[in-house]
Amino acid sequence: MTPSTLARAVALPALLVAVLALVLTSCPANRDGMPGQLASAKDETQSATRSAVLALDLWQRDRSTRQLVAVQLADARDEVAKAYDGIAVLKAEDPADLARQNLLTRSMTDIVATLNQANAAVRALPDSADPAVLRGVLVDADAALERDYR
Repeated sequence: MTPSTLARAVALPALLVAVLALVLTSCPANRDGMPGQLASAKDETQSATRSAVLALDLWQRDRSTRQLVAVQLADARDEVAKAYDGIAVLKAEDPADLARQNLLTRSMTDIVATLNQANAAVRALPDSADPAVLRGVLVDADAALERDYR
């Protein structure tokens, strides 16, 4: 092997390792560990909840259609469920992380249930709750998550 061939043979794996390290450290979930993953899940949950509140608000003011708000509520539910899947399997070793994980999983479960009820109410299914009440429940859930997550 010539020196230039040897240099290329060593440089290529080194470059691949450097790129992989850069990609992994630039991802917040990997860089920040469990606290970062929990914070991201909280943010995703709040974003989905706030989107659902806005969708219900626009529908109640006749600025959106029943079909559109039903899709938006289903999308919000799917986003919360996806965030839940990301944190439910984590194994917390720090008591603060465990408390955050417990708070998030309880909040997410309640929010998903409320989003399902809101979707049924918007579609006018029998025995559905009042969409305005469910909107309020979502607003309260978002506020509680913001207040209690530490």
